[in-house]
Amino acid sequence: MSWYAKPRPYSWMFGVGWNFVEDDGRGFCQPFDVKQSWNSLPYPTRLTVDKYLKRGLSVEFAGAYTTYKLGKLINDSTNRSGMFLSFDFNCKYSFYHLVNVPWLDPYASLGLGMTQRTALPEAYTFTGNVAFGVNFWVYRGLGINLQTSGKIGLTSDFLGSSDYFQHSIGLVYKIQPRKGNNNFNKRQYKWTNKKMRYKSSRKSG
Repeated sequence: MSWYAKPRPYSWMFGVGWNFVEDDGRGFCQPFDVKQSWNSLPYPTRLTVDKYLKRGLSVEFAGAYTTYKLGKLINDSTNRSGMFLSFDFNCKYSFYHLVNVPWLDPYASLGLGMTQRTALPEAYTFTGNVAFGVNFWVYRGLGINLQTSGKIGLTSDFLGSSDYFQHSIGLVYKIQPRKGNNNFNKRQYKWTNKKMRYKSSRKSG
C-alpha cells in the first residue's frame, strides 16, 4: 500500500516538556557547553499543539518559558539575567513513511516566531525557525520527543546577537482520528429491504 493511501497517523498531538535555551552569542562554537551556556528550569516549560493535515504535513503552535541567570554566558556576557518567552508557529514534515519503523518518527520543521528576552537590549525579536526532531512512540499514542532548533533573528542584526538555539525533551500524546461509523447506512439498507418486500407482497396479492 502506498503511504498516500494509508490512514492518518493522528488527528491532534499535544506535548509538554523541558526547554533549554542556548544564547551565548558564539554561534556553532561549543554547542554542548551545557554548564556555561544552557538556560533551563527544573520543571516543564514548553507546550505544543500539533494538527495533522495530510501526507506527512502538520502545523504546530509552541510556547516556551525560562529564565536567564547571572553567571550564564548570554551574548558573550555573564552579567545578564532576565526572562525568556517564545511563541512559534511551525510547519512540520514527518519522515515516518520513509523510515517505516512503527515506533520511530523523525521530522523537520520551518516556521516563524516571536521571542521576548528581557536580558537583552532588543527585548522583542521576530525569528525564522529551523528545527529537527524525533518522536519515539513507546505506548500506543504516548511518545518521547527530542528536538533541536535554530532561531534566526529577523532584525537589522541579521545572523548576529539576536540568534539562538533552543533544545527540548518531553512527552507527546497523539489522538487518533475517529473511524467512520456505518451503522446508519446499515439500518437504512435493512429498512429499504423490508419496504421492498412489503411492496412485492402487495402486488402478488
